[in-house]
Amino acid sequence: MIRLTDLPEDSPYTIDECKIRGRADEVLIPVSEAEVIEAVKGCASITISGMRTGMCGGSVPYGGTVLSMERFDRILGVGKDARGFFVRVQPYVTVRQLNDFLRKRVFDGISDITEGAAEEMKSHPEGFFYPVDPTELNGSLGGNIAANASGPRTYKYGPTRNWVRRIRAVLSDGSVLDIARGDIRAKGRTMEIPFSDGPRRFDLPTYQFNTEVKNTAGLFVEDDMDAVDLFVGSEGVFGIITEADLYVIPAYPLISSIVFLPNDGDAYALSRDFAGSGVTPEFLEFFDSGSLDLIRSSRRDDPRFTEMPDKPDNAGSALFFDLPMDASLKENFGRLEHVIEKHGGSLRDSWCGYELRDRQRFFAFRHAVPQSIFDYVARLKGSSAPGINKMGTDMSVPLEHLDEMMAAYDKVITRYGLEYVIFGHIGNGHPHVEIILKDMDDFEKAKKAYMELAAKAVELGGSPSAEHGIGKMKVDYVRMMYGDGGMEQMRAVKRAMDPGYLFNPGNVFGGEAE
Repeated sequence: MIRLTDLPEDSPYTIDECKIRGRADEVLIPVSEAEVIEAVKGCASITISGMRTGMCGGSVPYGGTVLSMERFDRILGVGKDARGFFVRVQPYVTVRQLNDFLRKRVFDGISDITEGAAEEMKSHPEGFFYPVDPTELNGSLGGNIAANASGPRTYKYGPTRNWVRRIRAVLSDGSVLDIARGDIRAKGRTMEIPFSDGPRRFDLPTYQFNTEVKNTAGLFVEDDMDAVDLFVGSEGVFGIITEADLYVIPAYPLISSIVFLPNDGDAYALSRDFAGSGVTPEFLEFFDSGSLDLIRSSRRDDPRFTEMPDKPDNAGSALFFDLPMDASLKENFGRLEHVIEKHGGSLRDSWCGYELRDRQRFFAFRHAVPQSIFDYVARLKGSSAPGINKMGTDMSVPLEHLDEMMAAYDKVITRYGLEYVIFGHIGNGHPHVEIILKDMDDFEKAKKAYMELAAKAVELGGSPSAEHGIGKMKVDYVRMMYGDGGMEQMRAVKRAMDPGYLFNPGNVFGGEAE
């Protein structure tokens, strides 16, 4: 076990993408599950750390020990069951690493979990891919499972939960839980989990977890739920994942398109007309005029984005989507051409590409907006506003209420005298609104605006945290959804699974006594 002490003030182990700086007494880096168990038995407080790409402070320590899983970075094996192929991974493997493996299918050192799985997978002409695209492809899969990460492809494939077959986790007493779906299920709302000293039985929260929209607010619960789902989306408060089996599916060629429209209203209206066109894209992403201005600036000043193509001069907004390159492609583009022209766009003036290089350039375009915001906030923190952090919404609402929510974004943020850009997952009723902060006064205004908007999302049947989780920053929004009673029911599960509050203290529902 590697142990680091006397951490510098700028240690990468005490910060994540929310840009809030924490503190830790030490960092432990285990190289085996036995060393994870050793840490669990020897530490009083553990913050679990992976790639630290989270945006809500989930891996930011407030004292105690950071347990970095960075040595758990191997793809272990492949298998196949009645549903299809799956890959066994350690938690530090990234989405990009998994997809690279599935594309190349080099099986050196990879075990056959079920006989013949590797050979059969290798024979597939197109390869395979992991359907969950959390946007941040360098995020660790263990972190993705802990946060039930989603992203643009939730539009078609749903969140991480849908693709987790099995987990292996070290529990708070040092015992190891190894379960596949179907091994342990609740009876109604009563769950029983085996520990070294015998089974622990506890009641699950009674609230109804909203699955009608993208939602990571609070613990997932349902009647007769699978024990695997106790860990998916729990943000590490119940155990340390050391292995997981994730389902994958056969790859198929895609063509990416970015359609430019005259203004925000046209792009938004086109997104609403997609459903009536008879065309179902892989995802549907929206960029308002402010987002395009930000991308223009990034392309001019940042060498990471210089290879993006030129946008049409009259581009005021855009929609980004992928379509399968199958027998229906020509027909689908024919259907879309009329709808796009109706809203002032043209397929002839759009970006379109199917080769890997082209598609990577288009995704660089997609990533330029949040990356520019991250960089801007980091500069503010390092100069005039050290207490500031990123203020971007992560709210979802049912599609029938999206018009009302979009109007609320403009009304509330403008009332506070703030500027903003909107981009992201419009097809899921989940666009991201990034509030452009200039100083700490703006930051305080933005926090008030955010609280109003979160309440509006809940009122409309949505979620105040659609895909980024809760961490330590959004505890108040969980209370907004479930009340003090729901918070206490979640804490009761925590006390049953982790009575010493060992794992990730402060995540999801705050400390034992706030």
